[in-house]
Amino acid sequence: MINFKKAVCLLIALCLFSGLILTGCKSNSDQADTPKDGENSSTTGKDNINDVIEPRPVTEFPDAFPLAPSAVDPNVYKYDDLSKKYSFEIMLSGAIFQSIDDDPIKKYMDEKFNTDVTFTSLKPEDLRNTVAVRYSSGDAPDVVKMPFKEVAITLFDQGNLVEGSVVLPYMPQLAQYVTKSYRDYATVDGKMIGIPRYPTFADNWGLFIRKDWLEAFGMDKPATEDQLFEYATACVQKDPNRNGEADTWFMGGAGSGNGFSMLNELRTMYGHTGIHVVDNKINHPILNGSTRDFLKFLNKLYSNNLLTPDWYTIDWERFKSYSMNGQVGMLRYPGWNLIDETYNAHNKDAESIQVWEPMDPLVSNDGRGGKLQPGSAPDGIYIFKKELEDDMGKLKRIAHFLDTCMYPNENYWTVSQGGGPEIYQDGSKVTFNSDGTNVFYIEKDVHPAYTEQKNNCLWDWQFIGYSLIWQVYDDEPVGVLGSKHNMYVIGLPRYTNYGMLINPDPVIETKLREFNLTNEIAFVLGKRSFDEWDQYVKEWKDAGGQEYLENAAEQLGVSMP
Repeated sequence: MINFKKAVCLLIALCLFSGLILTGCKSNSDQADTPKDGENSSTTGKDNINDVIEPRPVTEFPDAFPLAPSAVDPNVYKYDDLSKKYSFEIMLSGAIFQSIDDDPIKKYMDEKFNTDVTFTSLKPEDLRNTVAVRYSSGDAPDVVKMPFKEVAITLFDQGNLVEGSVVLPYMPQLAQYVTKSYRDYATVDGKMIGIPRYPTFADNWGLFIRKDWLEAFGMDKPATEDQLFEYATACVQKDPNRNGEADTWFMGGAGSGNGFSMLNELRTMYGHTGIHVVDNKINHPILNGSTRDFLKFLNKLYSNNLLTPDWYTIDWERFKSYSMNGQVGMLRYPGWNLIDETYNAHNKDAESIQVWEPMDPLVSNDGRGGKLQPGSAPDGIYIFKKELEDDMGKLKRIAHFLDTCMYPNENYWTVSQGGGPEIYQDGSKVTFNSDGTNVFYIEKDVHPAYTEQKNNCLWDWQFIGYSLIWQVYDDEPVGVLGSKHNMYVIGLPRYTNYGMLINPDPVIETKLREFNLTNEIAFVLGKRSFDEWDQYVKEWKDAGGQEYLENAAEQLGVSMP
């Protein structure tokens, strides 16, 4: 077995010197194409042994996800000899956590890949415990989509995992989404502990303003702190709903007394909203004045009665009595959800959804801001058990199998939403658009994963590669407008997510969260004076903030301020 491993290493080295590389992406003329129905692009690659070329290591990583994702050329998988059958287990945390004996998705994929796959879906904590037991007993699952980074780090440090950089060349589709920050997220002491997966949910939460109110006020969309306050004042004083009553406000929190919720997006006016690095030193909004200025602005809104009367204590659902009845001038919402809820709240009146328009990032009076909150962290890390290095054929098959389930590769929709058209033609439909988005329609009255309870477990297959980032809707009037708003907000600039690169002490995190919850509202309500801000910063550090900063600085490899 040792000789085999040496041979593999020699083969990779020869490929590096030869400079040969498989084509990783489609040509521009092919980017809008999708695999034809019934086409098996997973060819054996045995037509000519000279065609089987090992992919080169991945050494360059993009700054961001591709603007218009496309499926990779199927020829990149010629490294996989499909004539040999392999058995392996995929473990992840889904939503249903059950299985059925006659799984149609398993059957389809097994026939296509010459495999016998065991698909295991567990609740998050059950997955954590099961992985620990299985690894300690010598019966580790072959691949796990691990939602707990700290568990992956521990397993890697114990020598139980294949280094992610070994597997990544065999997953060219997913490699397109391993950005520089994602690589850093999965890198510990210079080595990748696994392969990070793009998020399931899109970064489509943004501020939305009442376009009709702006027109009534004769205003343009506010871009600065002062312009925003001017609009907020008009929302209360200029009777935008024209009923002669004092029943309109600027915004509310809707956080059930557990934080500022919707209003938190206003933090972005004053700079980065979390832990970050400036000039190779750790920084934090409580240190640089960002948090203070945000709380001052909220205090200004509160003192001038521009927020709904129960802005802090009301919960999200009850707050809809304001937002869906035309009584607030700004919301923080996902675009499609806002349009859909507005449409249904107004008896499906198409005109009602035209009142909302997304905001660009705001800036403070002194020019800070201009970005939204940090983007989403990866949706888990794919980790591979160390023993797979002794059977590279099996490791390649697993990588090949998983990679075709990544967006928008040929099996992405096959395993999504309880089974796409390849599994249930009558219950699902896919349209792939030239801009990289897709329309995935499920007819719930027909699709067996929805009509038959025993098939509900099929939904969990989608957690291999499913994402809503590129999914749009084509129904009029809600889907088209809602998708337009989603894609607009997704495209706005965001602060770098340094938080996903560290592993803070959960005890300290909890303590700081409780400290902030108690004190930040006190400043907004005027129960604490901003004159004592320096004392407050000291209290924050004593409550765990200093240790939090020191740990973050050490993990990010930067110095303390």
